[in-house]
Amino acid sequence: MDRPIYRVDNQTFLLGLDEEYRWRMKNQERTGLLHCARKLSTDLQVKPTARPVEGYYGEDAELTEYFLLMRALQDVPGKRAGEVRETAALERLRQVTSSRLYGCRVWGPKLFPAGVDPLSEALIQTPVGEWSIANLTSRAYEIAKDGDDYSLVALAALARDAVVLTALRETVVLYALAVGGAGGPPPEYVWDVDPELAARAAKFVETFNALFDETLPAPTAENAAYFFHSAKPYEIRGRCVRIGFNDALAPILHYHWAINRASGKLVAEEFWDTEIWTTDRYKEDRFPEDHRLMLEQREWERESRLRRERLDAKQKARENGEPPEAQS
Repeated sequence: MDRPIYRVDNQTFLLGLDEEYRWRMKNQERTGLLHCARKLSTDLQVKPTARPVEGYYGEDAELTEYFLLMRALQDVPGKRAGEVRETAALERLRQVTSSRLYGCRVWGPKLFPAGVDPLSEALIQTPVGEWSIANLTSRAYEIAKDGDDYSLVALAALARDAVVLTALRETVVLYALAVGGAGGPPPEYVWDVDPELAARAAKFVETFNALFDETLPAPTAENAAYFFHSAKPYEIRGRCVRIGFNDALAPILHYHWAINRASGKLVAEEFWDTEIWTTDRYKEDRFPEDHRLMLEQREWERESRLRRERLDAKQKARENGEPPEAQS
């Protein structure tokens, strides 16, 4: 029996990298980064902002709290940094928000820098009347190709794939301006990723692992199987991200990219609206059954996390010799 051949091309690799980044980053944001955001907002007496919760940040209470706190802190004037008592919290959040994981950082009058990745730069350089998926994908590629940016969005831009560009930009929205079969021979994984894309991705992985003490796998042929099974392209349908706006009009119009499906393929869709659309809203509107299943999955994950926390607490209590009643 012939070995099945699984091809890891640019899209598969980038979606695999995206998935590996997302779950690791969520853990960072639910824990240490949320702790820093809470301390900083207390020092500056800043309350969570009331706004749509974008990206994956609506998945649970901790991610939502972190998103809303960071959006509020991103509006704080930089001159208020002197009011901060917990300087370690400020320094850590500045270290993360200024990382090249999210593009070239531009410092302005605010507490944190703004992120300019190739898609942001394409939006800046292109007149609003000419904004389109084709124009911006092409321009973002040229910008990424001519520079040395290795941010997640830059890697997507190098692939010249609007679906991947939409998916990965939705992942970093806060920081950016199953295998079946039995028997038979093992599959062969073919690494078909552009060398320049892989080289930039290696810098992204190295920077992420150093910043968060993580173990994101290297973008090499040896890890082709890892990225192939992490890609999960079926899970990115419905991602939606606002990437620009036109404030010359009243009310302001917001420009969005989203991932839809047409003729059995994933496609990038663009639209304008007077309101900011989030992934949750887009999925509920376009794919109500997907949205229902997503909410059920979130609740299952939340309950699983709580069960693990209770079991960990009981195990710690037993190790400390506490009586049984204290372990309940």
